[in-house]
Amino acid sequence: MKKTKYIFLSVGILILILMFRSFGVDTTIDHIKKTGWTGFFLICSIFFFNNLFLAYAWRVLINYPVPRIYFYKFFLARVAGDSTSSINALGAAAGEPLKALFVKDVVPFRMGLATVVLDRMIHIVSNVMMVLTGMLAGLFIFQKQFQSNLVIFLVILCFFLLFLYISYRTLKHQKKGFLANIVNRLPGFLKTRIQTEKNIDRIKKIDDEISYIFSSRDNLNHFYISLVTHYVSVIISGALEIYLIVNYINPMAGLTLFEGLLVYIFGFIATSAFFFVPANVGTSEGSYSIALSLLGYDPVLGLSVGIIRRFRTFVWSGIGMLILFYAGLIKKDQNRENETSE
Repeated sequence: MKKTKYIFLSVGILILILMFRSFGVDTTIDHIKKTGWTGFFLICSIFFFNNLFLAYAWRVLINYPVPRIYFYKFFLARVAGDSTSSINALGAAAGEPLKALFVKDVVPFRMGLATVVLDRMIHIVSNVMMVLTGMLAGLFIFQKQFQSNLVIFLVILCFFLLFLYISYRTLKHQKKGFLANIVNRLPGFLKTRIQTEKNIDRIKKIDDEISYIFSSRDNLNHFYISLVTHYVSVIISGALEIYLIVNYINPMAGLTLFEGLLVYIFGFIATSAFFFVPANVGTSEGSYSIALSLLGYDPVLGLSVGIIRRFRTFVWSGIGMLILFYAGLIKKDQNRENETSE
């Protein structure tokens, strides 16, 4: 796995080097200077509000009396937990238990872990909705012949119907035992290692907490509120970030917020497809260059957008790591086994 990771990282770095050779390092440096500290601060601040709304989207899932004054803990837990995904998309899974550990003094760990699992599921569903949104936006921007538009529309419709079916099946499995259902679908050698007597009891307790969300219409409404909040927050912050970066670099470019949305979703789809490249090195910058080129803009803007977004990611990841260090959660296991068994 380490060799494979290094190979993919090398490929990503090679793509980045080729882009710098094609567009010039000086051009990108000039674009960063044009953004300035004020612009960069504004771009970073967008994700303060994004994390704030995402923290609310998680908090609304928790059916437990928590005083409002402790909402800041959910915000800090969100920032800290998500900081692990900056290195690799697969690292997001490692940050989920940390969120539950961070708020364990105000929410029972088992309940916190159950809502974290739900929050991750909502994240996946929201991503599917973003892909559909990007396809729909493409219909209005890339207006071609009627037949071409009709084909794209039918593809969107098929994706949407598939999305509804998967959502229905997922909600149905929640009542039967969401985690237990996932474990049962694992390969035999993994399933036997996970399905120990102790782990089965833990999984059942977490599933009980998850199923409570779907035990009444009011609780189910919390799920929908969380989904809408997550989707709207992520899609607006992503589109606004692309829009601000491009217009700071070149105010005459005239990139619209709607086009910024399309560029963001295109980049999201591309980086999701190449999730195995550590930190999406090269693939992220390349996707923005391709998207802006398709919209008729200078592809060099895409490289600069990717680099500036990467700097922004480093800032928030650094903040998240500092939070983890301060909370003492970056320690070996942190007695996680004892917490889970409570």
